Amino acid sequence: MTLNTKIQHKNFEPGEFVEEKKRTFAETIDLINNFPWEKEREQIKISLTNPSVTIESDSNTFLKFALFYNGKFVLHYFNWHQELYTKSFYHKGDAYTHIQKFYESEVFDTTDFKKENTWMQHNLMHFVSQDFHYTITGKRIRDYLLFTSGINFGLSAFIIFALLFSSNIHRHLIPLSLLFLLLTFFIGGGINLILFFNYYSFAKRKILIMSKGNDVFYYGKSNQPEKYDKNDIIQVTTYQGRSDGHNIVSAFAFVKIDFMNNTSIYIPNLFVSETAIQDKLYKCPQAGENSFPMIKGV
Repeated sequence: MTLNTKIQHKNFEPGEFVEEKKRTFAETIDLINNFPWEKEREQIKISLTNPSVTIESDSNTFLKFALFYNGKFVLHYFNWHQELYTKSFYHKGDAYTHIQKFYESEVFDTTDFKKENTWMQHNLMHFVSQDFHYTITGKRIRDYLLFTSGINFGLSAFIIFALLFSSNIHRHLIPLSLLFLLLTFFIGGGINLILFFNYYSFAKRKILIMSKGNDVFYYGKSNQPEKYDKNDIIQVTTYQGRSDGHNIVSAFAFVKIDFMNNTSIYIPNLFVSETAIQDKLYKCPQAGENSFPMIKGV
């Protein structure tokens, strides 16, 4: 019997796996035995995304063999009800009987496992392979406009309606207050839309393929993106409006990446959040600039 298996290394992000393929129980044990556990244990922060070997059953349940606290190993069992069970071991071999049962039994026995409290946690992302291809879709545009501009529009509309129906404000002040709010509403919304179309014009028909654990990434035209290497990066700079809560463009940002060959690329957070890009480029020198975050030359 073969099951889908895959590997995570240190500093991978949730959903990032390599060497994914069908393996027998014996092949999975060989994979575990040949994994550089002690090397990857150095300076590790224990979480559900860690150096590990993950096995997925045909019924969409998961068994992940990973590093754990105090020099131990752990099995994480995640079922179709999205319940998480764990059991730790001092020696790798002590877990092999449980792994074999996962291969052979339709219902996995969790009698010796501890059920974890995972309320309000989205643990599925630590077991399912994610797609790190980022493009500009209709859903992404809607979510982005809501994130960058929805609060500003919503708050302004709420204040306008509150003024219109308030009995505690002098009637002669309402026209002036409304005029001020309407100007703020349209000017602020106009600036937001200018930035959105600046980013959209730059990003349309482009693709970003980037994950945290892979030094190679791709960016450019959707049908033929350019290949880049993180080791060639000399500086990552994030341009963003001041995030002090009083800036209507604080949610807009783009990342400029400078390379050793004196070339640069610009990635607006219309693809994915700037914090996600920063995390994917964590090994590179990074800086931030508080400025009006418009990409010039578009």
